[in-house]
Amino acid sequence: MLRKRVRLKTEELRLVNEILKIFVKYNDVEKVFDKVLQIFYSFWSIEAGFIALREEGGQLKVHTAFGFLPSEVERAIYSKGEGITGLTFQLGIPLYATEDKLLNKTGLVERLKGKELAFFTAPIKVGDKTVGVLGLFKDISAETPKVEKLLETLSVVGFILGTYLGLKEKNELPPSIAEELMKHLDGGRLEGEFLFSSKHETVKEILLLIDRLRDFETPVLFSGAEGVGKATFARLLHETSKRKGKPFEVLDTRGLPPHRLKEILDEKWKAAEGGTLLIRRVEFLPPEHQSLLLAKMGDKSVRVLATAGEGLERIYREGKFLPELYETLKLVEIRIPSLIERKEDIDTLFRFLFSKWRNLLGVEAKLAPEVVTFVSENPPRDNIKGLERTVKRLLTLFGNKELITLKDLELVEQTIRGGGETLSVSQKGKKPFTEQLAEEEKRRIIEALERANYVKSRAAKMLGYTLRQLDYRLKKYGIEVKRKG
Repeated sequence: MLRKRVRLKTEELRLVNEILKIFVKYNDVEKVFDKVLQIFYSFWSIEAGFIALREEGGQLKVHTAFGFLPSEVERAIYSKGEGITGLTFQLGIPLYATEDKLLNKTGLVERLKGKELAFFTAPIKVGDKTVGVLGLFKDISAETPKVEKLLETLSVVGFILGTYLGLKEKNELPPSIAEELMKHLDGGRLEGEFLFSSKHETVKEILLLIDRLRDFETPVLFSGAEGVGKATFARLLHETSKRKGKPFEVLDTRGLPPHRLKEILDEKWKAAEGGTLLIRRVEFLPPEHQSLLLAKMGDKSVRVLATAGEGLERIYREGKFLPELYETLKLVEIRIPSLIERKEDIDTLFRFLFSKWRNLLGVEAKLAPEVVTFVSENPPRDNIKGLERTVKRLLTLFGNKELITLKDLELVEQTIRGGGETLSVSQKGKKPFTEQLAEEEKRRIIEALERANYVKSRAAKMLGYTLRQLDYRLKKYGIEVKRKG
């Protein structure tokens, strides 16, 4: 029986993230289940696996299987308490076994004779009710399995599958099912789930470093430009550490009244007892309070994380930052790259934020592909914060439309480049933004027409336009539609 709560590592979170992606691609339950088992094969090299669901008579019957013969699947029917599968169903807890007599009802063990099979199970729950069991067979002859870690991961996936089945049964599947499942999975706390889809090597290295640092008590400084997600990475470190489930308090030093700072720091420290305190913009901490923070950091009941902009070193060199605190924080520093440095991630980030805010605002607008392309090629100066601001303004102003276009992007109050100028303002040495938008849209239309062999209905579908919207733009830009010869 698994009693101790354990933590998912980065690799296991990636597995969970790959499973979440399935719910975006497929609506059919059998397809979803089949893909889940395939992902376990890809990540864990399982010999076989199944997902069994409760039948009307109260027995468990395999719904989807991987690595089994049809005759073996037919024998895989379990009553409550029967074998490890039945016990998992009865008790609602993950279990592990290696004894052949507990595994061989299907005949799989006999067929795979010579392999040292271990059997891992986890309940599939809708609310508090167990409705099924996820079971995996793995050859452990070459390695000793990390049983608790495997069972914890299975439990997370079982919970995801149960939540999915519950929402589907009620016909309440949201437009962004993966985001909804993540919200149910961890109460919305893992807001940085999209980080695991990053294509940038530095981000991948940061995730691995966070994995190595998660159980150390040393302070960690997250540095980088405004809006790159420093606090998100800090939260991720807390959520994957042994302090997960304990308080995560945030103290933003900027704008706090100096005469109350000591009082607020004391309050936050007390509230973070046993957990983590994140000091945001630590460079704005007044010199008279830096020694107070340093003294408190001797109390290991609270782990201190901090974020800083790119001006911390300058402030230190000017003698405005306590050397001992500076050296303590800089001992482990993680610099987060800006969007300019990781342009390949902008598409994923922008779509993630758009989906998130579309659901929060309850609108159904879609994004024209050229909007994503333009934003990816022209990232805002304030990085992810700027992306999110742009998304919120687009959806607030144009969320009632069927399709948000480049023209809508032009009309939002703030430029995606940041800095406060409007989109229609010309910049020195560059064409007016309106002309850039028009040229980009025209280029994409011509490209889509060529790819569609000048069949307008196909080109419109590629672009996310209706046929009428495409005809309007063809006339507007004077684009000739060549006749097929």
